[in-house]
Amino acid sequence: MNAPPSAPRRVDESMTLLTEILERPLDPAYGALARRRVAAGLPASRGSRSALFVVTLVVLGSVIGLGASTLRGSATARAEARSELIRQIDAARSTHDGRAARVAALTAEVSARDAQILAAESGEDASRLRELALVTGSATVTGPGLVVTLDNAPDTNAAGNNSDPRNSARSQDGVVRARDLQIVANSLWMAGAEAIMINGQRLTATSAIRFAGEAILVNYRPLVPPYAVTAIGDPASLPTRFAQGPGGTYVSTLKGSFGIRVETRTNESVTLPGLAGIQTRVAHPPAGSASPPAVPAPAPASSSTPAASPSASSGDRK
Repeated sequence: MNAPPSAPRRVDESMTLLTEILERPLDPAYGALARRRVAAGLPASRGSRSALFVVTLVVLGSVIGLGASTLRGSATARAEARSELIRQIDAARSTHDGRAARVAALTAEVSARDAQILAAESGEDASRLRELALVTGSATVTGPGLVVTLDNAPDTNAAGNNSDPRNSARSQDGVVRARDLQIVANSLWMAGAEAIMINGQRLTATSAIRFAGEAILVNYRPLVPPYAVTAIGDPASLPTRFAQGPGGTYVSTLKGSFGIRVETRTNESVTLPGLAGIQTRVAHPPAGSASPPAVPAPAPASSSTPAASPSASSGDRK
């Protein structure tokens, strides 16, 4: 049995919804509500809610704009303050370097005059003074040496100044610390070094190797990596004794366990300048000479602090 033929579909049947939206844009419920308000004699709605919404948007936009302007101003003020601090630090460092150069020049002049005076003295006294100058680190020395260079692990340097040290405790294991330089320097002394210098700072009996924040201080001067520990000694025994001693074992551990870069090399001739600013604290005339009248020593300043020994530990590696 054949089914009756279906009625043909209207061509505009799919357009009914669009036609309804165009012809009746207001929802029927809203239209009915408006008609009831008119039938009850109430005034038509004037869109107070829309006005309140616009006012709210304006106030909120003003608050957001004011906050953004304040933050931008604070960032600018911080940048200006940082630039000013950097300028002051650079100026103070330049002044310090100039005065240090002046001190070095005056020290060299005093040394030259001391040499002239000693030339008229006996050869034994002059030889003794030169020996003491080498021991105290006040005289420049030249000779064959061993250079041990320590640098931070590569990933630590990659973090740079943009990393927060409070949130990167793990990366601090790859940072060279004051104790590392202390152990290397002490091991070089044990291996027979006659004079040692770290990044241009000569080590003496009163030198201090300290860890202050993110900086290592030697003779109260901040150093930056890499740290070159230069030692003068017997070229035949110094490298071997250091490598086979506790110092060689320690730097191998730093390199293998913490990724710290370590380089050891010998040099046929290195020059270690004397440390400027060494003060004479105790002196007495040689035996058999007439004693000068005693002069009372000035009282020490209340703000003076005794220098720490190089073996004072700081910044221990866990």
